[in-house]
Amino acid sequence: MDIAAAIAALGHASTIVKTLRSIDKNYDVATVKAQMVELYESLADVKMALSDAREALHDRDKQIRVLHDKITALQSGEVCPICNNGRLKVIASKPHPHFAFAGILERTVECTECGHTEPREYNPKLASRP
Repeated sequence: MDIAAAIAALGHASTIVKTLRSIDKNYDVATVKAQMVELYESLADVKMALSDAREALHDRDKQIRVLHDKITALQSGEVCPICNNGRLKVIASKPHPHFAFAGILERTVECTECGHTEPREYNPKLASRP
């Protein structure tokens, strides 16, 4: 169930409560008990729906965090191993001197803070895999 179903079940429970309040003293105990059972069932439905909605929201929040982390990593680069503050950005790219035949590139990365540079091997074929 989703939040809309929980609200609908809660509306049904409210209707039952109004009915119980307006019960005439001439009703028998069985009718009142039947209304109470229906009320408890509606409230149980509300509880289940809200629990399902909470779980769905938790799952969506988790997916959002994962996607946010991926976006941040793609936009910002790795943390610099020297200063641990800056991010490594690609400043040059050329075919690898020994493995260019396999499509491997040699990229030079530079820290945005301390200026540290280092070469990195990059395989575009592996980067495009999901």
